[in-house]
Amino acid sequence: MNKIKKIGVFILAASLLPNFVFAKGFVRQNNFMDKAGVERRDELKRWQAKMNLPVTGDLNEKTNQALHTENYEVYDMVTNPPTKGNWIVVNKSRRTLTLYKGDKSIGKYPVTLGTNATPTPSGKGKIQNKHKNPAWGGMGGKYTPVAADDPKNPLGERWMGIRLSGFNGYGIHGNIKPHQIGGYYSNGCIRLFNYDVENYVFPNVNVGNPVWLGTDNELESWGVYQYSRVKKNNPPEVNKALPKEKPAEEKIINPIEETPAEDLLEF
Repeated sequence: MNKIKKIGVFILAASLLPNFVFAKGFVRQNNFMDKAGVERRDELKRWQAKMNLPVTGDLNEKTNQALHTENYEVYDMVTNPPTKGNWIVVNKSRRTLTLYKGDKSIGKYPVTLGTNATPTPSGKGKIQNKHKNPAWGGMGGKYTPVAADDPKNPLGERWMGIRLSGFNGYGIHGNIKPHQIGGYYSNGCIRLFNYDVENYVFPNVNVGNPVWLGTDNELESWGVYQYSRVKKNNPPEVNKALPKEKPAEEKIINPIEETPAEDLLEF
């Protein structure tokens, strides 16, 4: 009988061992591991953006490394900020939007960007206009217009138009397809989770604030460095020389996503 009891205790201890080992392992603070389903997916995308990881919504190798490596750093540096106030950087490589105040990051959010056929342009621009509850014009009759507050409105309930040399009709806005956040699905515009754009981005950006859009390499050439890596003794090399401006490109009209109806008030 005693032998049977000992075997039972051994089996019970063995069954608890994996949980005990995992509990002692390092897990970085997050808001997704206690969630399930769509909520878990969306919170994971927000966490990836916060950590300067490419946004996927999956627990891939890079995400697991950041999650379980204590000696891990998120490196954000701007050598030549265009303003001491608020401005935006859209990282096309990582599918993120970073809200800066001067050279300090004050918020990072996952986004949807343009497809290969209708890519999000690169360049330095400014916020041209802001609209609450915008209507969508539908390309002057080419597509069926959608009224403000319509659940089928592809702009969501916030729009921030971007003035960008050589381009027209692009903007930052909400969405009606949140599962696409973190991918390349739009017709060139930058889509955010509705909650993020309504509560964080739209209220903290004014008309005239700078907006920079580019890949990792393009942003680095302008003095914006966004890294996520196992911490090393030496920081990433940066080029503090003033970046050269690109020449103006031929004007391209976005074929699908356009500014809202012109009769809306600006905020």
